Amino acid sequence: MAGEPEPPRADPWEEPRPDDWALLAQWHGTALIDGDIYWTCTRKDVRARRFGHATV
Repeated sequence: MAGEPEPPRADPWEEPRPDDWALLAQWHGTALIDGDIYWTCTRKDVRARRFGHATV
């Protein structure tokens, strides 16, 4: 849940959980580019202000 500390993970190779990610921005295309684009980043990176780690 948002605002609560993350529980420790038993396995470092564990798949990321949906709550680990934050939606930074969303853009819906126009007539020339039909589709949606999402910018996401892990909540850990957002807290550390590492926005260069965002994915599209």
